[in-house]
Amino acid sequence: MRRLIVAVCVLLAAVAVAIAVVWFVPSVQDALIRRAMVNQIAKADSAAVFKDDALHILLCGTGSPIPDPKRAEACTAIIAGGHVVIIDAGPGAWAKLAQANVPPAQIDTVLLTHLHSDHLGDLGEVAQQSWIGGRKTPIDIYGPPAPDAYTLPQDAEGDIFGTSGTTDVVKGFAQAYNADAAFRIVHHDPEYMPPEGARMIGHDIPKPGAEEAVTIFDRDGLKIEAFLVSHDPAEPAYGYRITYKGRTAVVSGDTKKVQNMVRFTKDADVLVHEALNPQLVEMLAASLDQAGHTRQAKITRDTIDYHTSPVEAAGIADEANVKLLVLTHIVPPLPNALMRHMFLRDVKAARGNGDTMLGRDLLMISLPPDSKEIKTTCLN
Repeated sequence: MRRLIVAVCVLLAAVAVAIAVVWFVPSVQDALIRRAMVNQIAKADSAAVFKDDALHILLCGTGSPIPDPKRAEACTAIIAGGHVVIIDAGPGAWAKLAQANVPPAQIDTVLLTHLHSDHLGDLGEVAQQSWIGGRKTPIDIYGPPAPDAYTLPQDAEGDIFGTSGTTDVVKGFAQAYNADAAFRIVHHDPEYMPPEGARMIGHDIPKPGAEEAVTIFDRDGLKIEAFLVSHDPAEPAYGYRITYKGRTAVVSGDTKKVQNMVRFTKDADVLVHEALNPQLVEMLAASLDQAGHTRQAKITRDTIDYHTSPVEAAGIADEANVKLLVLTHIVPPLPNALMRHMFLRDVKAARGNGDTMLGRDLLMISLPPDSKEIKTTCLN
């Protein structure tokens, strides 16, 4: 026993000396941190997921405009064929993409499902940071045209709201980042910060027919098509169908339940679908009313009629024979296990034989080519 005690004491003393050396000797600190930095960069550069031949779907934002410390707002990254295509860029999206070690230089395209702020608030950061990270060519940003015709609101000065489509929105972001781009080009030299890479080019996607899809992206085997969903009055709103080497994924965007989701999701491997639980949202609205926040309560209730419930999403996936349903754009936030359980109430019965996952930030879904295998990995 005495020998054991002595051995433990010697070990503790050695640990204490090692800690003291690290804490008080700058050269040791420098060496340790330098090695850690080199290893981290090498790990990011060697990530197989960005170099293999599978279709990958990365959830880089699964939250909503209701603040949620665990979730960024709407963002899904499609990774295949050497390309990274970002579908929506809500606030916090860039931080999640960076955390996942997504190669910035490979981000050349952003697709917007609609023009709500929680789907485009980080658009400027995605564009600017991917340029800083190595992109040398302009970034193309596709999305809906100006809203469908209705009586447009205006302010006391006569300024009209609702006249901007994706092209106009992108011009606004480009103008907001104009000075920042100039500072970086001058400071770091055009050889390292090529001006062409600072350009953001917006494209309005012409509204397709009610049961049609239009091809937006078709390069190196990766094909992405847009189709109409319904998020009235945020119209037009698009969902996206992605195909690559025999595999198919669909991203719904924001929508109430519509037949187009079944039509364009038929036999897909993965459906990433938005989900709002109306019972929980009504509880939240009632609580706001009780606290005297009637304005917020009214706005909260208004969200119920233009989203899809988890049970409805499960029914869509079941009817379309989808292998894996992943719920995203989670409303309301789910801070504990009980609320997550309540959010998914009755989903299993509606889903049939398929699988369902509650999405989370940095969930990666991988579809190997010409296979039926579906791999899921959490990158955090």
